[in-house]
Amino acid sequence: MKLFLSAFLLLVSLQTQGADSKSVPFVFRLHLSGEPTQTDPNRQKTSASSYLLSNLFRNIYTYDNQKGLVPDLGKCSREKSRALVCKLNKNLQWSDGSPLTSADFLRAYKKMLNPKVAAPRADLLFKIKNAEDIYKDLKEPDTLGVSIPDPLTIRFEFQGQAPDFEYNLASFLLAPTKEDLKVYSGPYKIKEWLQGQKIVLEPNFKYSGGHPQRPLVEFLFIEEDTVALQLYEKNQLHLLRRLPTLFIPKSKTRPDFHWIPVIRFDYLGFGPELRQNEDLRKALTYSLNYTELQKLFSAKGRPGCAGLPDSWFPEKAPCFDFDLKKVPKVKTNKTYTLLFSSLGGEDHKRATEWMQAQWLKNAGLSLHLESKENKVFINQLQTLPPAVFRKGVSLDRPTCLAALETFSTQSSENYIQLKDPKYDQILTQLGNTEKIPEQKKLCLTGVKYLMDQHLIIPMGAFDFAMLIKPDFIGWKFNQMNQLDLSQLHPRP
Repeated sequence: MKLFLSAFLLLVSLQTQGADSKSVPFVFRLHLSGEPTQTDPNRQKTSASSYLLSNLFRNIYTYDNQKGLVPDLGKCSREKSRALVCKLNKNLQWSDGSPLTSADFLRAYKKMLNPKVAAPRADLLFKIKNAEDIYKDLKEPDTLGVSIPDPLTIRFEFQGQAPDFEYNLASFLLAPTKEDLKVYSGPYKIKEWLQGQKIVLEPNFKYSGGHPQRPLVEFLFIEEDTVALQLYEKNQLHLLRRLPTLFIPKSKTRPDFHWIPVIRFDYLGFGPELRQNEDLRKALTYSLNYTELQKLFSAKGRPGCAGLPDSWFPEKAPCFDFDLKKVPKVKTNKTYTLLFSSLGGEDHKRATEWMQAQWLKNAGLSLHLESKENKVFINQLQTLPPAVFRKGVSLDRPTCLAALETFSTQSSENYIQLKDPKYDQILTQLGNTEKIPEQKKLCLTGVKYLMDQHLIIPMGAFDFAMLIKPDFIGWKFNQMNQLDLSQLHPRP
């Protein structure tokens, strides 16, 4: 309610001032669903602020859908041994003009592995020698398998095979940081932060490679998608990051409509309450008409199917089908809870209401819906997961291993609390093989393991429907749902 009120007051303020894309031609405006609580990339739990932080802090690489890993602050090469050597670009600078060196990277890694810091994504470093033991306070920080022979060189030594570790070096989560978090390495820096309203960015010209005509960027805090749409239609936003699905059918022919494909592994998960009741999980799984749900939300991918690229499998991605013959007769008068995050907006609310009706009609199961603010939602998943919950999973690297590791024994995001040595062995094999056919086979094995036991219901492939005005060009989304504004500039 507070965020909605702030957005409403901001809308009135902008209308009163007449601040639109014509009167302020060099301000690019978009929105976040909530206000960030802090700007330390190394302490982030979710991707909610990724559009902001990925343009403030940069890593060795960026990721491009066609080109793959693209050098940003440097580039890396493999040694024959279990090591990776990265060379930073010469004369890198922080936004305050001080040198950006290999020591800054090592300091960030040690910070994330400090048990007292408890960085939520420290697991991204666990392939490095001794990293996990340091995080568990079993070894000293100086034993970390990262060395910096000189200010431009970082050498990683791994515990075992780490064939996709380079992708971690394209994530802002592992970006170098200074103690003063108001000093940045990316194409932008924070100019102004108006609590409850917006963050204003200005170009960081110490960052090399950015477009010389980068505009100011304003991130408004707007929780409600419909409010954001109003702002967009009144020329108060240049980018609408999520078009409500009700508006998709009539918007597809608009010149400013864009489908942005992203790799996600969103799912419906089952908590401890249903762990020993596979019949109930089956009833919940096969009583949903996935094709109707796809039509209802104008989705390109079909719910019930693993939302990972078909190219990652030796065959098409596995799917659940609507099949009442497979619905066991479950006798219960109990009402179960379905929990979801308010971060999903009206679309998730409509989807869960639809599923609630389907389960009652097709399986005779009663579910109570609960929506929680995202931090409260995550905290409940960590402490006491409900019977059913909807969880979005944005991958930190474009690999099947990144998706399947969500449910590993060691993952902090393993909210279904799967602890199975067989599944962990599949992940180990997948992480140790460099052969593409074998990777595809193991990817399918891992996904089918989760689905055959009815541990999750995957929500299908995702394409975000966005509206983007033509006033600016040079913005770039990739399939990791990362937004790169380094080349943003006004259309000539």
